[in-house]
Amino acid sequence: MRAHAWKTTTRSLLVLTLIAAGLGVASSRVSAAPVSINLCAKAGTTTLAGAVTVPIWGFGTTATPGNCAGTTAGLPGPVLTVSVGDTVTLAVTNNLPAGHPLSFEIPGIAFNAGPADAAVGATVTRTFTANAPGTYLYGSGGDAGRQAAMGLYGALIVRPATPNQAYNSATTAYDVEALLVLSAIDPAFNTAPDTFDMHGYRATYWLINGKAYPDTAPGITAAAGQRVLLRYLNAGYDNTTMLLLGMHERVVARDARPLNVPIDANAETIPAGATEDAIATVPAGSGPSPNGFPLYNRQQHLTNGAQAGQGPAPATGGGMLTFIHH
Repeated sequence: MRAHAWKTTTRSLLVLTLIAAGLGVASSRVSAAPVSINLCAKAGTTTLAGAVTVPIWGFGTTATPGNCAGTTAGLPGPVLTVSVGDTVTLAVTNNLPAGHPLSFEIPGIAFNAGPADAAVGATVTRTFTANAPGTYLYGSGGDAGRQAAMGLYGALIVRPATPNQAYNSATTAYDVEALLVLSAIDPAFNTAPDTFDMHGYRATYWLINGKAYPDTAPGITAAAGQRVLLRYLNAGYDNTTMLLLGMHERVVARDARPLNVPIDANAETIPAGATEDAIATVPAGSGPSPNGFPLYNRQQHLTNGAQAGQGPAPATGGGMLTFIHH
């Protein structure tokens, strides 16, 4: 952390901003500073395609540690954005139903020594210095993965000192940023998370930032020639292959680690629990579809519902699909 940052007064990181299709908690600071973020894990609901409402557990922001009043469970949780060099204090309050201790984690982040778990009604405080830029997936590892399956996950972005770069290298510069939290829901599990046999888990709703197409509209807007940074985070339990039709993307980092040799691809498989950063330059022209350049799950997770018989029920289509368009 730079020396002048120690002279800066601690301030709350609770400025709401729109990142791609999701709401985020973001920092507008240029220089490094101590940062405090307060989260609450609690029960809520979400509405899926076909007006299907299912229970979830999700994170929300709260102004005061330990006070979850007025907090809404998000799917995914709020985007947390800090800068390299920041000293970050995360206060996470467990407001889940009884019997569900929370275990807060961010793979790839080295927390300072201290507890990681919070009993129901308690708050755990985790601190770290943001040493490396990148895209990180935060969440709860409680209940042997059941809490993450219920929706307790979100994105942490650590920004480098240079604006409009994903990492320290100028080769990761971009014009437009798009966050894509990939996940899925099995409504049968969400309805009875304590008793559900996880051997029978079968996701039937496939989501980008908690929504299925057409609710993922308006998609990603970028002009011809602009570089689009695609920040993928796979919060689901299946490896997910995302295909970008009509253009190539250059993969520049995996799991918040820059690649020594970036690779070009039109379809990339993001393992469950992993993150990936890719940059795509928008070509001239309107794209291969009326809506632009499709970005979708190549494993054909493009429909929602029980998938009984020859088609989905309800027959609403949708799924893990969005577009890059001019």
